[in-house]
Amino acid sequence: MSKEKTNSEKKESKNNKIFKRIIIGVVCAICLVGSFFAGFILRDVSDSDMASLRFIVETYKKYYLEESDDFISVMGNSILDRYSEYMTKEEYEAVSMGATGRRNGIGISYDKTSLKISSVKGNSPAEKAGVKEGDVIIGVKKPDESDYVEIKTLDDLTAIFSEIADDEEFSLKLKRGEEEAICSLAFSVYQETYVFYKDNEGDYRFFDGLDSNGKKTEMKITRFDDGDSSFDDKTAYIRYASFNGTGSEKKVGSSAWQMKTALEKFKAGGKNKLILDLRNNGGGYMSILETVSSHFIDEKSGTKHLVSKAVYKDGSESRFVSDSVDYADYGFEKIVILANSGTASASEALIGAMLDYDKDKKVSVVLSALTSNGKTVYRSYGKGIMQTTIQNPVLGDAIRLTTAKIYWPVSGLSIHGVGVRKEALPVYADRIIEPAVENGVDYELKAAISLL
Repeated sequence: MSKEKTNSEKKESKNNKIFKRIIIGVVCAICLVGSFFAGFILRDVSDSDMASLRFIVETYKKYYLEESDDFISVMGNSILDRYSEYMTKEEYEAVSMGATGRRNGIGISYDKTSLKISSVKGNSPAEKAGVKEGDVIIGVKKPDESDYVEIKTLDDLTAIFSEIADDEEFSLKLKRGEEEAICSLAFSVYQETYVFYKDNEGDYRFFDGLDSNGKKTEMKITRFDDGDSSFDDKTAYIRYASFNGTGSEKKVGSSAWQMKTALEKFKAGGKNKLILDLRNNGGGYMSILETVSSHFIDEKSGTKHLVSKAVYKDGSESRFVSDSVDYADYGFEKIVILANSGTASASEALIGAMLDYDKDKKVSVVLSALTSNGKTVYRSYGKGIMQTTIQNPVLGDAIRLTTAKIYWPVSGLSIHGVGVRKEALPVYADRIIEPAVENGVDYELKAAISLL
């Protein structure tokens, strides 16, 4: 008999091998799927919370009459504190863009009833157009129209704003005290700025612009208005709106760069007394605190120091350390911090670091009065906890969770739920000032000037 197989035998052998491979593949697939579902089953058996959660979601989606597309957000946020938040992919992307300082709009906040403007964002179309805090919106003139539409309610304003496209110039009619003002502007994307500098010579802002070819120019500090004649020639004022605008102080336009640039102007102008306004600064990134604090803690130049400590649920710690200190470069004789019930989180941490390292008692804090239920108190907000944002790597949604408690660097104090206030911080009570309230006057600024 021939040792060589016939063609039919070869074909049959090849088919048998292919069949065996198919059987093996199918068995492996079944095992894989089985183990996958077995994993779910075992996880549900071992973790009753997961089993209950799966049951709730599946039953809700199958039977609930008023099912909402947003039920995950509702469920997630229902178990979180007021500082934590579940975010969809789109919401997280918007928050991430905002953290860099990129905004889209005209850059104002206003009371929904009175339409009185409560804040104007730095470098926004509104600020560049001359819109001011305290203005009241009373009319809008749409693009290519000659008459103003009278604005009396939020619905009026919302309706007309919805008809104006991005980059189309329109006009706002504003009531400014007893007079009217007209400002022309457009909805557009802009880079928000956070630092505002003023002395007796001028009021300065950080602006970018367009060159003759329509390209964005680099941001720079620019004289915006007259100075404050109540300041002497050694005093300057810096308002810091937020610890946002990410990036190092070497990155032009970043929050840290703006602060560094303002302090360089302070130094170049021969100033040595500073009013640092942190009113309504709700905090932001601890990484920015590390950079900004390096200018304000009284330690040896070039050294780095703990400026805040976070303690987590399991007892582990994160230590936030300043960049190389350059405090001595500015020759501070006195620093007065302005703080109110909107001063929170990283702002309170900065106050803590400044007080803790204040060897020569150069730092004072002037607090605003807060009246609630007929009682007047002087305090900052009192947020001494930290949030961490964790993104879902598969779907892109995210959850921001309260993860740690914050402590001041030397004293070890936590002001959470208490705030910066005289009776809560007896060690610093002599440097915490509670000025008498004067209606219609910036009495906190007035008190700061008197201290200087």
